[in-house]
Amino acid sequence: MKAFTLHGHFYQPPRENPWLWEVERQESASPFHDWNERITHECYRRNIPNYPFISYNFGPTLLAWLAEKAPEVYEKVLQGDRDSRETRGYGNAIAQAYNHIILPLAKERDKRIQIEWGIRDFKMRFGRDPQGMWLPEMAVDMKTLEIMTQRGIKFTILAPHQIALWKPKAQGPWAPFPGKFYPLPLYQKLPGGKGIYIFVYNGKMGETVSFGEALESPQAFLKLVEAHLKGIKQGLLHFATDGETFGHHKKKGAESLNRVLARLKDGKVELTNYGAFLDHCPSVPQAQIRENTSWSCSHGIERWRSDCGCATGGDPGWNQKWRAPFRESMDWLKEKLDAIFEEEGGKLFKDPWEAFLDYSEVMVKGPGALPALLRRHQGKALTPKEAITAAKLLEMGRMGQYIFTSCGWFFADISGLESIQNMRFAARAIEIAQEVGGTYLEGGYLDRLYQAKSNVPEEKNGLEIYKRRVVPSRFSARDITAHYLISSFLEGDLGERVIFRYQFIPGKVTYLERETTCLCIGRVKAVHLVFQEEEAFLFALLKYHTRDLHCSLIPFKEGMEGMLETLKEAYERGITYLVRELDRGFGLSFYTLNSLITRV
Repeated sequence: MKAFTLHGHFYQPPRENPWLWEVERQESASPFHDWNERITHECYRRNIPNYPFISYNFGPTLLAWLAEKAPEVYEKVLQGDRDSRETRGYGNAIAQAYNHIILPLAKERDKRIQIEWGIRDFKMRFGRDPQGMWLPEMAVDMKTLEIMTQRGIKFTILAPHQIALWKPKAQGPWAPFPGKFYPLPLYQKLPGGKGIYIFVYNGKMGETVSFGEALESPQAFLKLVEAHLKGIKQGLLHFATDGETFGHHKKKGAESLNRVLARLKDGKVELTNYGAFLDHCPSVPQAQIRENTSWSCSHGIERWRSDCGCATGGDPGWNQKWRAPFRESMDWLKEKLDAIFEEEGGKLFKDPWEAFLDYSEVMVKGPGALPALLRRHQGKALTPKEAITAAKLLEMGRMGQYIFTSCGWFFADISGLESIQNMRFAARAIEIAQEVGGTYLEGGYLDRLYQAKSNVPEEKNGLEIYKRRVVPSRFSARDITAHYLISSFLEGDLGERVIFRYQFIPGKVTYLERETTCLCIGRVKAVHLVFQEEEAFLFALLKYHTRDLHCSLIPFKEGMEGMLETLKEAYERGITYLVRELDRGFGLSFYTLNSLITRV
């Protein structure tokens, strides 16, 4: 059988602000709101006709964003897999280790979490067990493959240079692998008698499509495919590349791919996927991988921990010496977070790490799935306060995984969006750690981050970047409540609403108007939808005129109702008296129109 497929690795890192859980506006993605939105327009939507005919994986964090922000595209991604199952018996989609960390650099427990989460996420979304799994950056080691096979994964995809040895003949000796594309899968034996199939993709095709002119026209792409098909008597011609190549990196890519697939369907070549091909495959050679290698670093996996020379972007003379202290800061933090998770979680869960694996269900289905998870895993009947702590521990653990998202090290400088995003996840984890365990971690983290020197003089180092670019991203329940109050007041409806993972439930609200001013006072309850943590606030909104608004709020305690009557009396006497009462009752801190969270 002579067959063809290509694999598209569709992926974006998690970009959400971890306090708001919304992607903030990214000016570099203009005219779109952010890079997820822009790439969806340029690539994911345009490839809808192609998903039934190519092999692909979508990163789970990207699928989560698509499910909420572009549901019609999300559904077509799932439909592409269903269509291929009907026509070929095997789905085109494969799983991905969850949030794209470099698995050989991870501890064994984190390898297992990433692989397990990737499998569970896939199963909940696609409705079946995955046969294959994409390794982030194709970074591979034996322990990772061993864990994958233990979880039922049958195959993965690697580059030619990642195979060290093979047995061309079943009974022959081991020999150096020639370092080029091979049309049949190879078989890597693993401890315990199991093994995994490895599809070695055509590196020359991948490079020509990704970095050459092959996608400038359907004719050029078809010519490339036909030229490589001539060299195969039987077997699978295939290559792998970033899915974003088709429409984002190469503007004509999605349309060129679609037209070439149509031509191939009408020809003598079978369009297939890896699972279907494997089902009809004869015996294959054994192989031994070259450990700690990847597809985008010629130095193995150094791109994610050292100044190896591999970088994207940047100016001449820049270095990546920042990578080592950046990873050290994250490694140090993760060790501290794990200790807190085990100590505090051990008081609440039968097995904290088993509960953490199940947290993937909440990440897919939403906060509504959390109460059942807590009931299954609680070591005792949890009080409401303990349930909040348990939920926070699980979210802290998720942030501890996200800090290692590979994009944070991939580019040229620590001041890039991706590195800053990893720092935001770290800051959120640090904040929760102090809430649940009373442990202050920020100082030790920043001491290490200070050693990561930026190539951009004004950025200085990781510590300064954290202070200027991460700390302003933090939002407390009070900040978000003020946003709700001001925005709702301006819209004329201070009713029940959900904003930024909070449900706001107002109590009795009183409006008073006098000449050109308006005073709005009352109580509001803010419920965090994940943690089910409730906070109540007493508030006062004073509008001087259209563009001048003063919002004060403090945590509500029983017996405070009298303050509202005092404010009413002061308002009737005059604005000066009211402002004095606001300062006396609420303190000198207040919010204005400029306090609205407008970056989302």
